[in-house]
Amino acid sequence: MLHRTTISGFGRLLALFLAVMAGLGAQAKIQFDVFPGYDSVVRSGAWFPVQVEVFNDGPGFDGVIEITQGQMGGVRQRFAVELPSNTRKRILLNCFSSSQGFLAVDARLLDKDGKVRAESTGLRLTQVVWENFLLGALPQTFGGMPTFPETTGRQSEQQPRVSRLALGQGVETFPDTPIALEALNAVYMNSAKAAELKEPQVEALLAWLHGGGHLIVAVDQPSDVTATAWLRNLLPVEVKGVETRGFGGELETWLRSGLRPGSGDLQFGLQPPPAPAGAKTEQGDPFQELGSVKEFAAATVPVAGFRLLNGVALVSTPDGSPVVVSASRGRGLLTALAFSPEREPFKSWKNKSWMWAQLAGVPKALLVKGDFNPWGGRGIDAVFGAMIETRQVQKLPVGVLLLLLLVYLAVIGPIDQWWLKKIRRPMLTWITFPSYVVLFSLLIYYIGFRLRAGNSEWNEFHVVDVFPRGGDAVLRGRTYGSVYSPANNVYRVGIDQASAHFRNEFQGLMGGVGGGRTLVRDKTKGFEADLEVPVWTSMLGVADWVDSGSPPIQAKFEGQTLALANRRQVAFTNIVVIRNRRVYPLPPLAAGATTRFDFGASTAESTPYQDIPRDWAPTFQNVVNRRGEVFGGNTEEHIDAWGGAAVAASLVRGFADPNNAGGRGFIWPPGLDLTPLVERGDTVILAYLPGDSLVPDLNRFAALRRSKGTLLRLVLPATR
Repeated sequence: MLHRTTISGFGRLLALFLAVMAGLGAQAKIQFDVFPGYDSVVRSGAWFPVQVEVFNDGPGFDGVIEITQGQMGGVRQRFAVELPSNTRKRILLNCFSSSQGFLAVDARLLDKDGKVRAESTGLRLTQVVWENFLLGALPQTFGGMPTFPETTGRQSEQQPRVSRLALGQGVETFPDTPIALEALNAVYMNSAKAAELKEPQVEALLAWLHGGGHLIVAVDQPSDVTATAWLRNLLPVEVKGVETRGFGGELETWLRSGLRPGSGDLQFGLQPPPAPAGAKTEQGDPFQELGSVKEFAAATVPVAGFRLLNGVALVSTPDGSPVVVSASRGRGLLTALAFSPEREPFKSWKNKSWMWAQLAGVPKALLVKGDFNPWGGRGIDAVFGAMIETRQVQKLPVGVLLLLLLVYLAVIGPIDQWWLKKIRRPMLTWITFPSYVVLFSLLIYYIGFRLRAGNSEWNEFHVVDVFPRGGDAVLRGRTYGSVYSPANNVYRVGIDQASAHFRNEFQGLMGGVGGGRTLVRDKTKGFEADLEVPVWTSMLGVADWVDSGSPPIQAKFEGQTLALANRRQVAFTNIVVIRNRRVYPLPPLAAGATTRFDFGASTAESTPYQDIPRDWAPTFQNVVNRRGEVFGGNTEEHIDAWGGAAVAASLVRGFADPNNAGGRGFIWPPGLDLTPLVERGDTVILAYLPGDSLVPDLNRFAALRRSKGTLLRLVLPATR
């Protein structure tokens, strides 16, 4: 009997062991690949994509992908995914880089019980500095990748970079949301790849282009264009057959002294910010030092026939046929090449990297010898925080604190000694001293309660860029939300737009991100985020989103007359029109009304647009510094003029201090600054909507106090 029991027990143990091993074997059949950044390259202070590919060859389960990074200020991003047996899924997530220098990403696949089923940790990323130039590439071949010249004396993060936008030869991993592309200044695409892009990828690319990007398209074969409707309608030329032509010295002449993208009328919204004033670099134009190559000038290449429809021909062949054409597209720039730079003689041309720098519009300051070590820089988020953060909290002036400290020291010291000596009870100090401590503790708590206690509050401000598209519009929004908590609590916010992402306040490349711990649950449409807010404090977060719908504002020129229409049910108050680099304030516009302004006949006073950032600079600097201080004083730390401040923040490039050698002023996300569009001659219209928003409120909790506002931004490209 004992023998049978032993055998039976051994059999059960063996069966349990085999079941466990089978379960482990099933769990091991998971492929979990993570590809962060643009080919592992990211920009400081901007969003970057994270491609996750999961293959489950074992039993199906419901999983959660979790992304964390040390510089995210306590943010955890999660995405729920169903993983049936024998399935492969590819997910695109967006993360925000808030550091300068080291950056690493940890990715984990969890099951519904929170158990780690697979992970990929410590993924190191290469960061380029905030001022740098980043080109994304979608070439036809691996050998056709663009290159930029390497500048001696520069650190690696200061070298202009080129990154591949798709893994392998396909385009499956090309981002399908414009927010994932905004950190790129320019994108190169071979026309052969255009037909492979799926509709969401095309929509993302076009939204990025019209939002301020620079798209460079090389026509490899005319059939690539004629067979792809969206590309055919986008190009500024009509593409005909292919002929073998020679460039002569025209291309090399253009390299040395020709009109280039990124300057004059060919500026685009996502241009990199200027290098700090104290950058130690050589003066001069590196392009003028380039020599000629006789073999290249004499070579012939297949060239597509271009008939110019709009834009400007930057380079033409000796017989006058355009081969490089640039034209504005919304806030961005499109450059079309009639040849493939991935073929000979371009592949072996010694000036090839300089050609790419010229085509992309890399600032010359990034291509000369030298080095700069930019430091500091406060995030422009702080300005919006000063606008919408609660006014319920007051800070104790440092003078009052010192006075309380002196009174406390006097009471527990000489006053207590004098009083006990007078009543001849020195031993009572064992009672009086703890009593004083308790009394002053209660007093300090009471003062803190009166200064900081209040009701729950939620305020939000929206900056919405309007891009007309046929009868409707694409809306690119940035929603700044601030929650004040009267107790230790968790607050949920969310949005259901197709493309929406959430991050904590970006305080700058030295300060990282602010706020407490945040859990973001990314969804197929939008996100939900849980914000942990300590008692008597406020927290600022930012939602970046893209939506489409009827345009809230419409404008067009009829000769020199601007017709401006308000399509909302709330009146526009602050209306500013910037035209020919001059600022024209317009009167308020009632809900549903239309007004006309004749620039040709108007005698209205106008001012240079540079006056806006100059006039607001002291206020911005003051409130940003005050937000970081613990104690109060006599200076203000809030901005009540929401409309005027948001207009000034839209020209944030003008806040740079030329006397701040090597130091940054403000740091802003790509696309927020409209200065390049003003400089190229576009008409910029800014209209403030008090108490209104184009999307549902982000807060998904009850708030006793609340307020909101929206700044609409519309750009009318100049006719050239």
